[in-house]
Amino acid sequence: MKEEIRWYDPKDKPFRISGFAWFGKEERYRRLPAQSVYDIPVSVDELATNTSGGQISFRTNASKLELKVKLTDAVSLGNMAASGQCGFDVYVGEPGQQMYYATAFPSLLEHSYEKTIWEFNSSSQHSTEQLREVTLNFPLYQGVEEVLIGTNPEAIIEQPTPYLSDKRVIFYGTSITQGACASRPGMSYTNILSRRFNLEFINLGFSGSGRGENGVALTIREIERPACFVLDYEANVSYKEYQDTLIPFIETYREYHPLVPIIIISRIPFVRDKALGEYEDYQNRREYSKITVEKLKQQGDENVSFIDGSTLLGELWHECTVDGIHPSDLGFMEMVNRMESAFGFLRNVEL
Repeated sequence: MKEEIRWYDPKDKPFRISGFAWFGKEERYRRLPAQSVYDIPVSVDELATNTSGGQISFRTNASKLELKVKLTDAVSLGNMAASGQCGFDVYVGEPGQQMYYATAFPSLLEHSYEKTIWEFNSSSQHSTEQLREVTLNFPLYQGVEEVLIGTNPEAIIEQPTPYLSDKRVIFYGTSITQGACASRPGMSYTNILSRRFNLEFINLGFSGSGRGENGVALTIREIERPACFVLDYEANVSYKEYQDTLIPFIETYREYHPLVPIIIISRIPFVRDKALGEYEDYQNRREYSKITVEKLKQQGDENVSFIDGSTLLGELWHECTVDGIHPSDLGFMEMVNRMESAFGFLRNVEL
């Protein structure tokens, strides 16, 4: 006889939903407000339904844990695994000690799926009295209409370990920022970083569409309690567009957040930069990011810094992508290992 399952909506307490800045007001798995008062490009508005960076956290002693998911669409990307585009992956452990456990993902033509994450029998070494901290990472490149969490009926559900602070780490950028082409959600670089710093991370990477528009800047600056703001959109625009938008974007953000640390990341190297002789353009972009930071510091902004993207993939940078542009899991891990120190101040973020 099939064991009865009790289903929970994680929008309810004691579950914690994070990574969606407007969730408290709208209770939607969406990365921008449903009705923005500013001019948001249609493509950005559509990509805001992709749930990259969203997380569900809780503690449980469940002997059985299941996941039921309804997506807005089916798998559609050829260069990205279904598990990264449309799947949830599961980590178990306290902040700073989280370990990957399982991934739930659909068949290629399906809009919904159900997955047993774990099932321990009475003789299992895993005691049913043990409370485990669980983190579920939302899909990187698809919308989620509904997600339900199922347990054995007698299981305890408790709130997760609190964040170090209620401040949020905000990233704005490209398809790489959004998580292409991680094989599963937990391997996007912002999600890897979130496991190293016990804070809420908000991913505003918009594939091909994060282009430094003023309406987007006006929207992002509305996000309250930023711990820092990361700009990583250079790869989406021409060199001239980057010159035209970077400083105005920062100035717009600074009107609301004059002291919040801002980090500018120049893009990682693409294979074509050298193979097609585009290295000079790449170097010009990188240099412009660096010069902009130096200029802002000379003008008195001491809370702005630069991460050199050309170094993030290491010596074997050409082996770190899926398609010559978008990092694989290896590429994202290499990136985080080299940029983590630049975020060290987050360990001392005040409440």
